[in-house]
Amino acid sequence: MGLTRYLMTPTSRRVALKGLISASAMAHAVKMQFVSAQDSEAPTPATFKQPQTLIVGGLDSRQQGEPENSDVLMLARVDLAAKLVRVISIPRDLYIDIPGFGADKITRAYDFGSKSQNGKFKAGAELMKATIEQSFGVSIDGVVLTTFHGFEHVVDAFGGVDVNNPYDVADDQYPTLDYGYMSIFFPAGEQTLTGEQALQFCRTRHQDGDPGRVMRQQLVLRGLLDKAASPDYAGTLWDIVKEKKKEVRTDLGPSKQLAYALAVPDFTNDNVSFSTLDNYVYADSAPNGMWIYSGAWDQIPTFVEQFLAGQIQGSPSP
Repeated sequence: MGLTRYLMTPTSRRVALKGLISASAMAHAVKMQFVSAQDSEAPTPATFKQPQTLIVGGLDSRQQGEPENSDVLMLARVDLAAKLVRVISIPRDLYIDIPGFGADKITRAYDFGSKSQNGKFKAGAELMKATIEQSFGVSIDGVVLTTFHGFEHVVDAFGGVDVNNPYDVADDQYPTLDYGYMSIFFPAGEQTLTGEQALQFCRTRHQDGDPGRVMRQQLVLRGLLDKAASPDYAGTLWDIVKEKKKEVRTDLGPSKQLAYALAVPDFTNDNVSFSTLDNYVYADSAPNGMWIYSGAWDQIPTFVEQFLAGQIQGSPSP
């Protein structure tokens, strides 16, 4: 390289230098165009003047045309200004009036709405909103749903999720996605779960019923928050949101999604509260003999609003 420099004539050195400068300038321009293009994909974050109340759920979505029931259903109030989140888990078997469709398990609301308009997410989301608003007495600002596979992929995007399992969990009849059965086992103690394992951990309930299942779902959500708020992911959350956008169905616009993604690193589990409706529901049978949870509807709306508003603590949670 040094010998070549001395063998070059002054004219050829000037030509080479101009070429090098031009190449550098071109590379810089291309880089700036790429950065600008990337930045243009990120909308301006939304500004929330008031806490937002969201329906958050997981859909049992398998083959096209089959029912898409909300296997997991939660009601969350997110206060970005105060960095507070309060979440109530709603039993999927809660018997409720679904506007336009009559009384049924709340798990069916999304599917009824979606199927009424050829599988459209928006129709399913709107019926979920109408169902919750009518019976729970709260206004809903948005819906965020994922599927079984979507949940697995989101967990894997964070390199798995860490949980501290309070006791051994065994299930010899865990339902597989192809409608078969398998045996699963999660020992007590700290462990890192893959997306597939996290789904199993959240879904199993043969050993300890719905209360145990809800408890495990909350443990996984807390673990995911710890991961998302860690320095390892603080600068990449929006990239993960964009990469996994097909895994999530939501009626929140890009600016709202960005606002939530940017706010995550400021949240800690100390400011997240979970509760359930355990004290307000009881096992029952529908008129057709179907097993359900009936609810104390003279008390549920008041409890839900007071808990979401931070006026009461609700039932214990992880």
